[in-house]
Amino acid sequence: MAHVKLYNGTGDEKARKAQERINKALGIVPETYQAMGRDGAFLEAVLALEHAAGRNLPAKTRELVLIAVSAANGCDYCVHAHRALALKTGATEEEVTAALELSAMMSLYNTFNKAIGLEHDVTPETLGVAEPVGG
Repeated sequence: MAHVKLYNGTGDEKARKAQERINKALGIVPETYQAMGRDGAFLEAVLALEHAAGRNLPAKTRELVLIAVSAANGCDYCVHAHRALALKTGATEEEVTAALELSAMMSLYNTFNKAIGLEHDVTPETLGVAEPVGG
């Protein structure tokens, strides 16, 4: 249950127009955009950033990255939304799982390296070859 009022077509005029565009593109207005729908200026700013971030990546790649980041951030809502979008852009369940595995692996490394206080020692100059160590 949302902790804020959801505005689906009931916010200011700018928000209503933005939500109409979202509905046209997705077929629904996800609740995250309803929660932002009170103030059109805010919603428009978020949508502009969303459009600009990673726009040079292919849609499928972008959604797989967003799944991994969403998992690392602990946003279950975001993982589910970006999974649906990834599948719509041609990603397979195996690719979605791989993105989640990479997120989990990097979360493990992050926790371990923070805990033991390692310094940064991996740079393009220090690497000999670019092959996975575990494979």
